[in-house]
Amino acid sequence: MAGTNFFIKILSCMVSIKEFSETRNVLQIFGIKIKYPKREFAKKKKQSPYYFYKKYNIDITTLPPAEGQIRDIQLANLELLKELDYVCSKSNLKYWLDAGTLIGAVRHKGFIPWDDDIDVGMIREDYNKIIEAFSKYSRNPDIYAGFYRDDSRPSMYFIKVQHKKCKHLFVDIFPFDIYGKALSLKEQLLATEKIKKIRQKIESSKTKLSDLELKQKTEFLMKNEILTNDIPKNLEDTDIVWGIDFRHSWKNWFTNYNVIFPLKKIEFEGIEFFTMNNPEAFLRRLYGDYMAYPKKIGLGHSALKNLSEEEKDVIKNLIEGQK
Repeated sequence: MAGTNFFIKILSCMVSIKEFSETRNVLQIFGIKIKYPKREFAKKKKQSPYYFYKKYNIDITTLPPAEGQIRDIQLANLELLKELDYVCSKSNLKYWLDAGTLIGAVRHKGFIPWDDDIDVGMIREDYNKIIEAFSKYSRNPDIYAGFYRDDSRPSMYFIKVQHKKCKHLFVDIFPFDIYGKALSLKEQLLATEKIKKIRQKIESSKTKLSDLELKQKTEFLMKNEILTNDIPKNLEDTDIVWGIDFRHSWKNWFTNYNVIFPLKKIEFEGIEFFTMNNPEAFLRRLYGDYMAYPKKIGLGHSALKNLSEEEKDVIKNLIEGQK
């Protein structure tokens, strides 16, 4: 009996299930963490009409927009993006639609129907100025840019555009750095593996770093262990690389300068925002066939969250402000 209790105690140390968020749990097995939706939310995800559209291979470009809470959050987040666009125009800073938001713009001319957040990219020189620019130019005192650190992922420290009265509204800003030279595809993949190991140095640190310490360490590692620090006169001769501020899951963190610059405009929810020079090339490298249905169809970050009455009012007022 004592042996059985000892075995159970050892097993409980190696395998555990904890709450990760309002809608997800996390299973940890031998140090490996696997996030999965709670039962009631998994059931709601399966009831998504987009699984029906996928099953019958309905043209993905013809899908109707989202409805209900997820649509409300989309439209409220759109206001945050509009404010970012305004602040950047007033302060002469550059941004571009990135990741899933870019897919939405190219494929749906708006949000991916089952996605509710917004992703943009910025070169670090401009990224480092956006917080001060918001404090100077934002037309809405409740919309601001600030560093964000998730309690569940404390080693990631990056900037979001947020709303003071609704934590479920945000625009993620991912910093990009000028690498210093252009690499072949093979060299990019090898360099990405090196970068991921450097990123792991931050994640494996047993010392909990303060916000300032984490920011300084991230920028030190980028400058001294990743970038060549040799900026060519012709920027077309260099690659752009994601900053290690955020743990990206992509196999290749590099993009040629010409793919991103010069920036151009693209329609998103009936409004023109800045995008990359060659968004199709960027999306093909990240997602493969980005015009096809994904293997899994989610329901956004906040579609199933329980909103307070104040948060509902914030979202409602932002949407009504569009009319």
